[in-house]
Amino acid sequence: MKTWYCVTSSFDDRGRCVAAITATKEAEECPESTYTSTRRKDIYNDWFGSIEEAQEWVAQSRCA
Repeated sequence: MKTWYCVTSSFDDRGRCVAAITATKEAEECPESTYTSTRRKDIYNDWFGSIEEAQEWVAQSRCA
């Protein structure tokens, strides 16, 4: 089993972004990333194979 890390990123209509590691999951294969669009924001759940990759994605999302 491998530990996967979920980063949830939210981008609103005013250009603001919030991103954080929100979950971990033990699985053989990477869980599927998801996307949801609401009236005011877009929400992404992306999965990564290491905590370092997840933290880098969070940092990049906040600078977008």
